[in-house]
Amino acid sequence: MRAGRTLGIETSCDETSVAVLDGEGRIEVNLLSSQVAAHAPFGGVVPELASREHLRVLPTLAAAALNRAGGPTELVAVTGGPGLIGALLVGVRFASAFAWGRGLPLVAVDHLEGHLASSFLDLGGGPAREMPARVLALVASGGHSNWYLLRDGQAERCCRTRDDAAGEAFDKVAQALGLPYPGGPVVDRLARNGDPRAVALPRPRLKDSPLDFSFSGLKSATIRHIRAEALQAGGDGEPSPEVCDLLASFETAVVDHLLQPLEELAVRHRPELLTASGGVAANTLLRRRLERAGEELGVEVLLAPRPLTTDNAAMIARAGQLAFHRGERDDPRRLDARASRKWQPPGMRRAS
Repeated sequence: MRAGRTLGIETSCDETSVAVLDGEGRIEVNLLSSQVAAHAPFGGVVPELASREHLRVLPTLAAAALNRAGGPTELVAVTGGPGLIGALLVGVRFASAFAWGRGLPLVAVDHLEGHLASSFLDLGGGPAREMPARVLALVASGGHSNWYLLRDGQAERCCRTRDDAAGEAFDKVAQALGLPYPGGPVVDRLARNGDPRAVALPRPRLKDSPLDFSFSGLKSATIRHIRAEALQAGGDGEPSPEVCDLLASFETAVVDHLLQPLEELAVRHRPELLTASGGVAANTLLRRRLERAGEELGVEVLLAPRPLTTDNAAMIARAGQLAFHRGERDDPRRLDARASRKWQPPGMRRAS
């Protein structure tokens, strides 16, 4: 069944977002209220504070999005999990009441399926691009670092992180240096001024599952170097060359690790397209390296637009449309949020 104009709602963590897409996936409205300033003093997301901010902002943001939409809503899509349970519940309850009160179909979306859909959206006003039959997709963010095979639109996880995600490692290293939260963007900026060969850092490899990731050891080694060298980047001035060198070396190690499985996965699955999404997919080095890898493998690369790499409702609306096309529906009277990975469909949680 074809999905019509879709209202998307995203409240899985610390971004409140509401979007409206037309039936072909054109972004009509994509509004976002960031909580970075509220959480920055704590160096990370405070779940209770995030929930309160969602409660405060979501009704106003939804009203503004609906007023700017090109027509009446025909479908509602909301992030159902995984994420922070309190934050998720705000969005799920709002979307359920909205859909029930207006007699609209409702689809609960896996947050990671939203990221997978984000690469196919067009910020220039065009329709969403259709997915080819086989896509290798990297999702790298503060909570997730996984490669997926999208086969006829269905996601099968190929490998995953066993501990920290890449984005979390960026945040913790930045925090150890006294840099502001979130760490990813500031590390990206400062690493451009450093020498990526200056500091020898480990590239982990797991013996029992060589395609999987482990960022905890790399993060710990980097923080030990910071303490051993008494490095600090806080204050009003630009950080020292030693700090920039370390960040360039750390960033390179993270990107090396994320791309380590790519060649084997490409040989195994012969994808027609490579994509990358999630907050870490905004990283300059990762984007350059992916484009170069695509050229070497002879595979087209489609990167999520930078404004859509962070959590946003446009990707949730599009993932909801695709789920609706597959015949998925949720009862607004019974829908609940799921914080854990048990929420995810089997293909999203089992390695192929």
